[in-house]
Amino acid sequence: MRGRGAHIVLFCLLALLASACGPRRIPRERMESILADMLVQDQQIRLNRELKHQADTSLVYEGIFQAYGYDTDDFLYSLSYYLEDPSRMEKIMGSVAESLEKEAKEVGKEVDFRQWQERMLRIYGMQPDTTHLPRQTSALDTLAIRFSGDSVWMEKPVLTDSL
Repeated sequence: MRGRGAHIVLFCLLALLASACGPRRIPRERMESILADMLVQDQQIRLNRELKHQADTSLVYEGIFQAYGYDTDDFLYSLSYYLEDPSRMEKIMGSVAESLEKEAKEVGKEVDFRQWQERMLRIYGMQPDTTHLPRQTSALDTLAIRFSGDSVWMEKPVLTDSL
């Protein structure tokens, strides 16, 4: 009886240890931030030819996951959890889109201000310090996400004039 009880305790400890080492579900707010960072990372890779050739898709996001204290297994486990309920995933992606749109507007305001500042300096015959101005490039807007039942897909990217 005594040996049998030790085996049961040992089995329970091993089961507890195995479950503790498994993937963790990422909370919704953190998942939204991770997804937003992943979309920004994708955009940077699309716009930079050097990065596009060097990027190994299995490793591209690992740094993002680590920055939030998670790993790929945690992300995949969490993604499958959130995808079980399409309306929940739609809310998450809607929140991600809103967050990125807000950030893009803030960047746009900064670019507009810098361009206005540059024009004013030229009017008064002064040279602007262009070493600190953000570079304005065309960007693909990949936030056109559609949901239908249990399917999620992205619309054809749209070319925009500025970030």
